[in-house]
Amino acid sequence: MNKKLTYILLGIIVLTSILTRFIKLSKYPPGITWDEAAVGYNAYTILHWGKDEWGKTLPLTFKSFGDDKNPVHIYLTAPFIGIFGLNEFATRAPSALFGVLNVIVIFFLARVMFKSSALALISALFLSVSPFNIQFSRFNHELNFAIFFFIAGVYLFYEGLRINKRLIIISFLMLGLDLLTYQSAKVVTPVLVLLLIVLNFKKLVKTKEYFFTGLAIYLFFVSLLFIKPELLGGARLKQNQITKSEIEETILYQKTNKEILGTVEAVFTRYTKYFDPRFLFISGESNPRHSIQTVGTFYWLDLPLLVIGLLGILWKLIVRKNKQMLLLLAWVFIAPLPGAVSSVVPHSARAMFITGSWTMVSAYGAYLAVTLLKNKYYRTIVSVLLILSLVPFLFKYLKDYYGEYTQKYAIEWIYGMKNIVKYSQQNDFNEVYMTDSRMQPY
Repeated sequence: MNKKLTYILLGIIVLTSILTRFIKLSKYPPGITWDEAAVGYNAYTILHWGKDEWGKTLPLTFKSFGDDKNPVHIYLTAPFIGIFGLNEFATRAPSALFGVLNVIVIFFLARVMFKSSALALISALFLSVSPFNIQFSRFNHELNFAIFFFIAGVYLFYEGLRINKRLIIISFLMLGLDLLTYQSAKVVTPVLVLLLIVLNFKKLVKTKEYFFTGLAIYLFFVSLLFIKPELLGGARLKQNQITKSEIEETILYQKTNKEILGTVEAVFTRYTKYFDPRFLFISGESNPRHSIQTVGTFYWLDLPLLVIGLLGILWKLIVRKNKQMLLLLAWVFIAPLPGAVSSVVPHSARAMFITGSWTMVSAYGAYLAVTLLKNKYYRTIVSVLLILSLVPFLFKYLKDYYGEYTQKYAIEWIYGMKNIVKYSQQNDFNEVYMTDSRMQPY
């Protein structure tokens, strides 16, 4: 594909991602959650005093309301608070921006992995209109930050082996920072980083000076998880872990009275929930903050493409001996694992790493569907039809998001808290008490 045309098309895709993530960002969703308020306010205190809300100087974890928040998204939110002030837009803009950046970096990663600009464009297009990615781009959540540092890290790793060895060091820095973004990253990325090293070890040995420097940087971040145990998310895990009663209800536990076997069955059962068509293609997760309930985590169009793409990747791995496809397959099937060990399933945020991997699999399926046609005329027609077929899916998502969803689920976004504050300021009250009936009243 012509280089100039490639970047023009990428520019259009990026513009689409900007529009879907930034338009009316301060008003939709209609309220700001306790987590967003905590992130915005801690970013504000860090910006002005270098301390969190509890007075702790430049912490690695933010105590917040007892859930030990990871630091990366809070520190990255601080500059936006400095530019735009302490408000909804400034708090959400970093997540929206990283949602756009993910569209860009997945283009470069797909291109280097599949050696195809056309497939890279499809990957970027699919992520730009992804209901999953748009949903999590419009409020301050760790998802987009975690996905960015991982995809960027893997891309720079491959580019370091290919064109510039120094990029290997930056790659490991990115992958190390990823460990401080979200709890799911601590489960998924170490396995994938190890696999990345094993698959490319012979090449890495030839760049040992850069490889060992980069590895030392990564291991430094790993060590922080043990030096600072709060980073492992123990407090959050206790809030969401599988209960003993749930384990005791499993068939294996009842037959063997072994808690470990009951736990394995419980985790496996929860893992399979992430392949439920309702979660994937119909209504998404049951939590309305993570899904608008009328559109799945993916569009129905992705179903056949995921199947074709998965078969194509297996063919490349087994027949063409492309061992790098093993990384993508591992990424696909490990992604839901962090969510499978919690009590609430399926949980989009905890299984967030399906964002990049499943997107590229679906894009590869679309690529194969087009390129298997030998006639250029038919290829063009199918390509245009594929792009046009995305329009009604995206239109439905946006129509529901800005319409019925906002009205029906406003309370899930703690709509009304801001009105309470304004009302209390306009009236002469000596004291105002806030309950926690609607979670943390931040």
